[in-house]
Amino acid sequence: MREQIQHIVHALLFDNAKSLQGDRELRAIDIQDDIIHITLAVESHNSPLERFEMEDAIRDAVLALFSDKSVRLTSIDIHGQDAAGCPSARQKAKPDLPPKKCIPGVRHVYLVCSAKGGVGKSTVALNTALALKAQGHAVGLLDLDLYGPSIPSLVGSDLPPIIVGNHIIPPEIHGMSVLSIGFMIEKGQPLMWRGPMVASVVNQLLWEVDWSGNDYLIIDMPPGTGDTYMSILQQVQVDAAVIVTTPSQLALADVTRGLGIFEAYGVDVAGVVENMASYDWEGRDSVLALIDGLVIDDEASQNAIARIRRILNTTKTIRIFGSRTQTLCDELELPLIASIPLDIALQNDNDNGTPYMLNPKKPAIRQAFEQIAAFILQRQSS
Repeated sequence: MREQIQHIVHALLFDNAKSLQGDRELRAIDIQDDIIHITLAVESHNSPLERFEMEDAIRDAVLALFSDKSVRLTSIDIHGQDAAGCPSARQKAKPDLPPKKCIPGVRHVYLVCSAKGGVGKSTVALNTALALKAQGHAVGLLDLDLYGPSIPSLVGSDLPPIIVGNHIIPPEIHGMSVLSIGFMIEKGQPLMWRGPMVASVVNQLLWEVDWSGNDYLIIDMPPGTGDTYMSILQQVQVDAAVIVTTPSQLALADVTRGLGIFEAYGVDVAGVVENMASYDWEGRDSVLALIDGLVIDDEASQNAIARIRRILNTTKTIRIFGSRTQTLCDELELPLIASIPLDIALQNDNDNGTPYMLNPKKPAIRQAFEQIAAFILQRQSS
């Protein structure tokens, strides 16, 4: 297996048609149980996106042969220092960055991110913002997922902003300043913008919008690590990023890959939020109640019922996607901030455009969003 992996890595790493330039080498292949750890060394002048492209190509090629394994890659500086893309290095990277700017009138800026789409990032951003508001803070919510803005649907509004001269005044929705490109385009209109256009729109939403008076600006970032990230991380003084994932192996692999971009631009990753972490089977209690009402005299039936009861007692909370998130957080030395259950009530609120935290129905879900808000507040006070 090791020789096959080595052959794959060398073929891709030294393919000059790929994006990496300069010296590079394969430093290590470490196979532990079902995890393949690959360490690459590259020239530091290669950008994070160039390294990510190479890592993706290697990961896909290795998984094509060993689909039952998990592949984790680390890129380090070939001259011995930690490269900006190394997620396992907790030292802060110190690239030669231009000065960053604070968003006028905003005390703290937090990015809610996911390296992979479909993990509930926008739901977490919205309900965390509402949880912060419930603690008495003035909060703004900016949806920067330009290609797939979800916030208008989640807040149940398409109220456009007000334009005053050269300034944009975001509408107040649910007691917060909320802005999304979805408020400014026709519903369902596809956006096919290239990098320069994306940068221009992001700049408008950051610097031409009146965000003043907000203690916290929560920015709902797009999935992945594309042009929007470049625009934000190069320019804006950000307090930290919060990464949202599900416990699935594929989503967690993308978390590892995506962390590098924050290191590259000197932005802290505060921690990880695990969404769709578990499922509570509410029908269990009804089944137990039926069993309790049975009158059974013979010992064999009583023993069978006892076995059924023991099984039911282990299925109250089911972790559908496994329990890998905490393990990954331990490896990356990142806190697991909160785990949010998978629940139909939360999904129904999303579909109906009624944010969950306005009328929380399940204590476990409410407490998870409150945990995220409390974590952010504690982080700022420490």
